[in-house]
Amino acid sequence: HEEEPASGAATTPASSRPSPGPSPDTTIVVPCYNEAGRLRCDDFLSFAQNTPETHLLFVNDGSTDNTLALLTGLQASLPQQIEVYDLPRNVGKAEAVRAGMLRGCDRGSNFVGFWDADLATPLDHVGMFRHVFDAHPQIDMVFGARVGLLGRNIRRSMKRHYMGRVFATLASLSLGMGVYDTQCGSKLFRVDHARGELRGVLGRPFDTRWVFDCEMIGRFAALRRRVGAQVVRPRVEESIYEFPLHRWEDVGGSKVKLGDIAKMAWGLVQVRRKYVWGQWPEGGTETGAGGGEGGGSRAEKTKKRAKK
Repeated sequence: HEEEPASGAATTPASSRPSPGPSPDTTIVVPCYNEAGRLRCDDFLSFAQNTPETHLLFVNDGSTDNTLALLTGLQASLPQQIEVYDLPRNVGKAEAVRAGMLRGCDRGSNFVGFWDADLATPLDHVGMFRHVFDAHPQIDMVFGARVGLLGRNIRRSMKRHYMGRVFATLASLSLGMGVYDTQCGSKLFRVDHARGELRGVLGRPFDTRWVFDCEMIGRFAALRRRVGAQVVRPRVEESIYEFPLHRWEDVGGSKVKLGDIAKMAWGLVQVRRKYVWGQWPEGGTETGAGGGEGGGSRAEKTKKRAKK
């Protein structure tokens, strides 16, 4: 999925109000940019037909090929469960995912996540992720992890494997927690509508183009530090479950290149500086997912004390 520089402003169109209908238990966001050559429509349709509790939300990120036509055909086949969210221009994967996940929250889903359009992670893992939430009520996030264990079928080139291990080490250092695989394109989040934590994480456009997955973790951690005095919440690393995938295939056509590792590393520096060393959201608040009285940045509090 090709990335475009973030504009710094929300890109959700005015027509983003959820379509009427019952709230699905789970919404899976599938960002698409020029995916016509590798979109497995039959697999998506079969999954939707067999999992009526799950809603597929395809976000067309300003594609210039035949992607939109294929997605429209999918929606026409099963409109109760398949929705196409057409962004007027290409804004990059991070913003496409953010807009889609916000739409899933608006629909009242209990679980919202995102899945790469190439189905490198098969869709049957959605059910496996949901079982983790059922078995572990304290878990708020389930991330796919590409671990080459015996009995698993993880098909990944050696080059991408070692690139991934280098990046995972940098990500763990940046976030201050041992994460095995932050960049796997299959993730599912619990939606606590009363607390609004996920909406707080998604409420502002991401600052990083390449590592928004890590930025989401950083935002969760920053919000929980801010509400810690009022609400007992587990640390973020205690709320994440990395699920070793049963199958994963390195699908051709990925747009990530070796040189992008440097850009991703710089993104991790930004994440650490803003969400680990700094206080986020700047000028935010401290109840719920960051809303209420008593907040404000460290600098603002210092100014208030100086005035007194």
